[in-house]
This record gives sequence, C-alpha cells and structure tokens, in this order.
Amino acid sequence: MHTNYMEFNQKKWELERYPKTKNRSLRAWSAIDELILAETEKYNKESKKITILHDTYGALTCALNEYKPTSVIYLNSQLKAIKKNFETHKIPIENLIWLDPLKLNTPIDMGLIKVPKSIALFDFYLRNIHQSIKAESIVLCGFMTRNFTENMIAVANRYFEDVTQSLAKKKARLFILKQPRKEVENRLSFHEIKNDLGLIIKQYPGVFSDNKIDFGTQLLLESIPKINDNDTIMDLACGNGIIAAYLRKQNTKCNIHLVDDNFLAISSAKLNLSKENTYFYWKNDLNIKTNELFDLITCNPPFHFEFENTIEIALSLFANAKKYLKNNGIFIIVANRHLNYSTHLVKLFGTVKIINHNDKYEVISCSI
Repeated sequence: MHTNYMEFNQKKWELERYPKTKNRSLRAWSAIDELILAETEKYNKESKKITILHDTYGALTCALNEYKPTSVIYLNSQLKAIKKNFETHKIPIENLIWLDPLKLNTPIDMGLIKVPKSIALFDFYLRNIHQSIKAESIVLCGFMTRNFTENMIAVANRYFEDVTQSLAKKKARLFILKQPRKEVENRLSFHEIKNDLGLIIKQYPGVFSDNKIDFGTQLLLESIPKINDNDTIMDLACGNGIIAAYLRKQNTKCNIHLVDDNFLAISSAKLNLSKENTYFYWKNDLNIKTNELFDLITCNPPFHFEFENTIEIALSLFANAKKYLKNNGIFIIVANRHLNYSTHLVKLFGTVKIINHNDKYEVISCSI
C-alpha cells in the first residue's frame, strides 16, 4: 500500500506532483528517490557540491535542502513543483539553487541523477557532469529495473572507468559511477534532424522525435490551411519548433508564438527560428505575457511523460488553447487515433472535425 509521504533523515516528506494528477497511483517520489537518498548517507555531504538532475517533482532537492544542492531544472512545471514542495515544508525559497541544463558548469563533488527515458539525454547529462567533476567525485544514477537497458551501461562507461550496480530495492537500482575518464569524445550538444521540407532543424537531446520528423507531425503539416500575413499563430507544445519553422517558411510576415514546458525544446526552437516576429515561452501552461488571441493554434500533444502514459497533459493543453483562440480561429491537433481525442474536444469546442487521417494518426480541426 502506498503511503502519502517519503521518509528520509527521520522526517516525513509530503510531496505533491505539479501539475496535479487525478491518478492516485502516481506519486511525487518513487523507490528511485528512496534508494538514492539511502546511498548518499554513506558519504560525507557536509561542504560538498551536490548537483541533482532530472528531479521532476523535487523529492531529492527537498530532502537534501540543508546541503544547498544545485538542481538542474529541465521543465517549467518541475520548477513550479519544487517551489510548491519547498513552500509546503517551509523551506526558504532562497535555498533553491538551480541551473538550466545548458549551464551545467558548476564544480561537482556528488552528482545525483534519476535516469531519464531518453538515453540521449542521459548521455548529455553525463557529458556535462564529466566536464565539471573532480577525480574523487561520485555520481549516483537511479532507475527502475524494468526500465534497464544495456545502452545505459554503455553511456555510463563512456564517461567513467568504475561503473558498478547496486542491489535492487523495491525494484529500483543504482549505477555508482567513479573515476571519470581522462579523455572522452568531444560531441556537439545538438544535432540535425533529417527532413524533406528544405529546413535545417537542430535539436538538443531529450526533445520529442530525436532523429527525424515523426509521422504525426508530417500529417499535421499536410493539413494546415494557408497562412495570411496578418495571422497570429501559436505552436503549442512546440518541441524543436519544426511546425513553426515550416509555417515561417510559408509566410515571413505572420507572428508566431512557441510554447513548451521543456527548456531544451524551447532552446532547440530558438536554434531553428529567427527572433523576428517570433516569440518563445518556457511554460507548461498558457499563462504567457500577451494580449493576443490567435488565428491558428497547432499542437502535437504528448501522451507520454517519461515512462508514464497519460492524456492529462493533452487535456490541459486543449482547455488552455480554447482561451487563446479567436472566435473565427482554428485549433488543429494531430494524435494517435486510438486516443479518441474528439470525444474530449467536443466538450470544449463548437465544431470538431477530423480533416485528415491515416492508419495510425488523425488530424482534428476545432473552432469555437
């Protein structure tokens, strides 16, 4: 039976997810957090530079706050979750020290990583840690045994000579990394995405569709109506910005706003579009500083969040999109057909039509 708190250092940590979920089986911490924290007790943490990565709801950051760790924040929602959990436990907000993933250049004595689903992102984390780590430092990487792959070990061995695994506890396990390699392959932080659109699309690791344009996005691009010079457009959950870049190629005068929760997604989009008539928002919601209502909002909404399947994120995006749509505007999404999003969209919009589909995906057009 799940408890509603995590125990560490003789304290009960009541932690909440943000955004909140209706799924009671999902918690803001896991056996991974408990195992990492237990392992840290074997080491002297006083006056040590501790860096925490991929701590989505702040369980590690909160539990270790007395040591003032640096937390690497990759989601806007993650930042909000940690702040909310700090507030719950009356931790001074000035104790929250954080960096974005592109500024991980602080000295590190101990690195704590909850291994992400994206192996490319795990590689990116370790590569950046390797540049800042000391010879005697240690890195603890936690994961659930069901999510283990050989690629994880290959990545760890790329940067460390001593890679060992802990025993499993509550189906969680650790890589314990020591002795950083003296020489590692020098790689670019971003790479180019193959496409047939005549676009140069660059992308940081951990952003949706890592090596090519996904088939859903291709179907969406085929279905978007003609763009006019005066149109104001939003690319919601924009990822690397490929939809916006495609629309910008069609029309250089329209205003385009890009929104994503993922810092590396927004940073990728900035590599692919100029700032002229283009606006970028690192947000998990549509609480953005604009008085604009939009002629067109496009969205390829996620239904995976790390190792979880969920439509809650998509449903929140749909509700927010309606608030920013002009009366004669169009909201266009693409999604897997089995998700049956039309049944949810008809509760929000006056007109909902499937305007394109194939065996796997469908494009849905909505208007108020």
